[in-house]
Formats: sequence, C-alpha cells, structure tokens
Amino acid sequence: MKTIETLNAEQIKEKIGSAARPQNVMGSHFILVRQSDVVMQRAMIGQPMRLAEQRFLRIISGKALYRFNLLDHSLCQGDIIVMPSDTIVEVLDFSDDYAVEALAVIDLPGIDHELAKRIFPVEVLHLSLHEDDNQRIGEYFELIARQMGRAEHSDSAISFLVLSMVADVNKLQRTLVAEGSHRKLSRSEEIMSRFFTLLRQYGTTQRNIPFYANELALTANHLSDVVRQQSGLSVMDWLNRTTTTEAKVLLKHSDLMIYEIGERLNFPEPTAFNRYFKKQVGMTPLQYREGK
Repeated sequence: MKTIETLNAEQIKEKIGSAARPQNVMGSHFILVRQSDVVMQRAMIGQPMRLAEQRFLRIISGKALYRFNLLDHSLCQGDIIVMPSDTIVEVLDFSDDYAVEALAVIDLPGIDHELAKRIFPVEVLHLSLHEDDNQRIGEYFELIARQMGRAEHSDSAISFLVLSMVADVNKLQRTLVAEGSHRKLSRSEEIMSRFFTLLRQYGTTQRNIPFYANELALTANHLSDVVRQQSGLSVMDWLNRTTTTEAKVLLKHSDLMIYEIGERLNFPEPTAFNRYFKKQVGMTPLQYREGK
C-alpha cells in the first residue's frame, strides 16, 4: 500500500537520541526539544514537511522566516506558535542566533478526546507575546520538562499541563482579537479570507482562476485585482505555490510513483506534470526527489 510519510515522533526521537542531550526529554506521549540545533537539524531550507502531531514552537532568540500552510510568518523572540497535526511547515530562513524550543504532542493520556479537540486550535496560531506572557509560557515548558524528567512521572498530569498552556494561549489570542474587534474586515479582506479557504480545499487540483471566481461569485478580473492588492501575489502565484508545495511533500515524503503524484494533483498526463514542475521549481520531479 502506498504511504505518505509525515514528520513524526519517531524521527524526532531518533534525532534526540543521537544528540544525547539531557535538556531534551522524550516519552511515549510527549517530546520536548530544548536544544535549538537539534530542532534545526530536522529543517531543510525550502523543503516543506507535513506534521504528524501537534507542535508548539517557542522562539528564544533571533529571527526566522517560516511558511505555514502556504502563508509566510516572520518569527522573532517572544513568539509562540501552535501548529495542528497535518500542518505543512517550510523553513525559509533563520538568523545565526536563532534559538527555539519545541514540544510535540503525540496524544493526551487521561484527557477526553472531544475536550482536547475543542481546546486545541484548528488553524496555525502565531502570537507575539509581551514579556510577562512570554515568561509565563516559558514556565509551562520548564514545568513540563521537569515533570517528564521524573522517573515516576504522570503522563496524565503532563496532559493537563499541556491543556492549561493551550487554554492560556487561546485566552491571549481572544484578547488580541477583542482589542481589534472594533475594526470590521473590508470587503477585499473578506474576499481574500474566503479565497484562502477555497485554496486549502481545492488548490492542489484546481488551477484555473474562473473556478475560484465562480465560487466567490466574482468576475475573474475582480478576484485577480483583489488578491494582488491584498497579498502582492497573483491568483496564479498562489495556485502554483499550493501545487508545488504539495508536490514537494509527496516527492520527498511518500513512496508514490511520480506519475501517481501527477494524477493526485490532477494533471492529465505525466509529461504535463513534469513540464509544470520543472517550470516552477527549475528541475524535474525525479531530480528533486533524488536531491540533484
């Protein structure tokens, strides 16, 4: 059976094990990596990865540019990022002094599944925290590390610590939203938001502007003008980014044949996919897969 791999817990454990650092703690349900070099060794610049489990990133110092689900995020000290499972992550750049700690949540023993679903965000959450809030979130990481390091630790207790941290981050997010709630989205911003929703649904298989314009009850020209005005990119730029990102993930992290990837991405024949990918990326799908 064909499989599609993700950046999963076993890969992280392997990397941590080879580093043999006491700052990094791993268990059956949680993995906490506090050595930035170990985190960044998993990141290949420009290579998107699909996450298998939920992730938290806490930026300690420096700057980085990430792409989460096609959207670029500039990260700096004091930022916290919560990523649901299935998030596509791409590291675009980071400074020499970039330092980050990461928590992977494989599951939450002792916690009702429906409760966890209600508390964890369904979209990537990126917050820039004030100093006191950042310190408090850092204390969660510290306490989780201490609990995981105990010989007789309770996984259920760690689950509740994680949920408490998520609830705290959610409250910070709601506060920020409330502070900006006086400003309604403009018509163009609403269109852009709806376009991104459609892009997540159909972007890997539908690559024609009229399809999205029709879904949004707009003319193709009007949609194109709004998207370029709001994002600085054209509709086709976004469609190409969506398709090539998914193609890169499948080429590097699946055992699908190249023609099967083309079929999955709705190309009529393998040569069409090859031509498209080479035009967008500068190399053939086979060259990309083999790392040439």
